[in-house]
Amino acid sequence: MGNSYFRFKKFNVEQENVSMRVNTDGVLLGAWCSVPFSGNAKVLDIGSGTGVIALMLAQRLADAQAVDCSVEAVEIDGPSSVQCLKNFTSSPWRKTMKVYNADFQSFAMEQLQKYNLVVSNPPYFNNSLKNPSEVKKTARHTDSLSYDDLADGASKLLVADGILSVILPWEESSVFASVAEEKGFCIKRKCNVFSKRGEEFPKRVLMEFSLKKNAEILSEDLCIMEHSLEFTPEYRNLTKDFYLKF
Repeated sequence: MGNSYFRFKKFNVEQENVSMRVNTDGVLLGAWCSVPFSGNAKVLDIGSGTGVIALMLAQRLADAQAVDCSVEAVEIDGPSSVQCLKNFTSSPWRKTMKVYNADFQSFAMEQLQKYNLVVSNPPYFNNSLKNPSEVKKTARHTDSLSYDDLADGASKLLVADGILSVILPWEESSVFASVAEEKGFCIKRKCNVFSKRGEEFPKRVLMEFSLKKNAEILSEDLCIMEHSLEFTPEYRNLTKDFYLKF
């Protein structure tokens, strides 16, 4: 059994009573997504779990000395939302962070606040064997939050030039992109993430969408490990402000 906490350079994440623990997907998204550094920017993390992505974004905003910015989170699982709030409260950015214990569908219908950035490491198992744990099943399967609901809700909550940023398995990325396009989004940036250099297909895809049409899609590749199993320079550079080992 792992530690009940995960220590980053500027904050700790307690994760004993959460649906999903800190993982590479969340850290990748928190480090890669485009953050609005202008004043009064509002950020929303959907399905926050431990709150790690929200905390990373709060750190990035603070490091950039962004003024009057806030980071909010939505988490459907009760114990996870409680742990998320505790992690926010114990962080240096507690005054600018908030968590809502709610399902995203209801939140999107009732929330009047508009956001500059919406991020999500969404559930992505569509037709696979369900986990016997109800908590983990909710976190991992699209039963609780479909791609359609995620894209539709984000389109309602974003300002006109806002950004939706997600991370998904390579096999699911094109499915989500099609759903997002049906909701009026255009993909503007993507990153194919390979576990090890030289692999034929990426393991994950980071994607950013906008409600405004884009002249071109910015595309890049990222490898996490070399053949030697050492972390690559590009992965170190992306996550160096967070991981203690870098």
